[in-house]
Amino acid sequence: MQTGSLRYATREGWFMKDIGQEIQQARLAKGVTLEEIAGHTHIQLAHLQKIENGQFDFLPRPYVVAFIKAFAQLVGLNGETLVKRWREREQAEISQLEEQQRQQLAYSKEERKTAGVPLRPREPAAAQSIQIPYLKEIAIGLGIVVVMAGLIYVMSQPGDEQAQNGRDNQPSSVQSNEPSRVQEIPFSQVSKEVAARTQAQEQSLATTPELTLQAQFERQTRMRLIRDGADTSIAVYRAGETQTWRAKEKFNLRLSVAGAVTLTLDGKNLGKFGQAGQIEYLTITREGVTNKFAVTPRPRTAAPAPRDSAGVRPLNDSGPRRQN
Repeated sequence: MQTGSLRYATREGWFMKDIGQEIQQARLAKGVTLEEIAGHTHIQLAHLQKIENGQFDFLPRPYVVAFIKAFAQLVGLNGETLVKRWREREQAEISQLEEQQRQQLAYSKEERKTAGVPLRPREPAAAQSIQIPYLKEIAIGLGIVVVMAGLIYVMSQPGDEQAQNGRDNQPSSVQSNEPSRVQEIPFSQVSKEVAARTQAQEQSLATTPELTLQAQFERQTRMRLIRDGADTSIAVYRAGETQTWRAKEKFNLRLSVAGAVTLTLDGKNLGKFGQAGQIEYLTITREGVTNKFAVTPRPRTAAPAPRDSAGVRPLNDSGPRRQN
């Protein structure tokens, strides 16, 4: 097993959850909420929750390391110590898995030796004779693929000068069996990037004009209105009444009176809505009415008259009575 795959296998290790619990306990001891931490560090609330849960794979490692250090500092812990412990325990578990693999391999060889099975080295690939069906056709197909790949490569290559500049600027890489050390990013840089991204999102929302929905009620109507999926209002509107609402993205309406409401979106008449004997549901966005359907309510049935102790319903007082 390679070191890279071993490291991936330990990314959800118990020691990561242990570090997350230590940060959570320190935060609770100080009486600080995750929302307050997010306000000070500009780190998303979901990322802070994953750190406390020991889930450190939500972003590239340099960002996670910077977030852990900033989080730990606000709750009174040493972020450098936590990150160092994370790396040491991760490397120790990788070494342990490698040792287990070597022991299993040695045990397998010992079992074969005890059973009298000779441990012969594998024959070279050239010495093995393998019968492959349709070998000729496969070889021809591979030859065609290689020729086409070569043509595509030659046609996609830039000029000699650009290729030389690209080779000069390309950093040299050295392969090593040791785990690669990822370059850390300072938290100040991460915080600036997050703040800039948040500011850009807020500016985008601020520049987007709001939607204006106007309703004219021709008859008394009970209507439910939901703005942007959160702000909900239910009211009974009188005949001749006009109401106006604003939202950023969409409106959801529930109407129960036929042809009782005329809707206007940003000055554009959408028409009359409401169907006889049905409850109509509407979704209105910048494009207009994007979803519309109606549901027929179930008729209400009168409750049966109560029975007496003998299981007999009493006679209606208004009906005729028997004379003795």
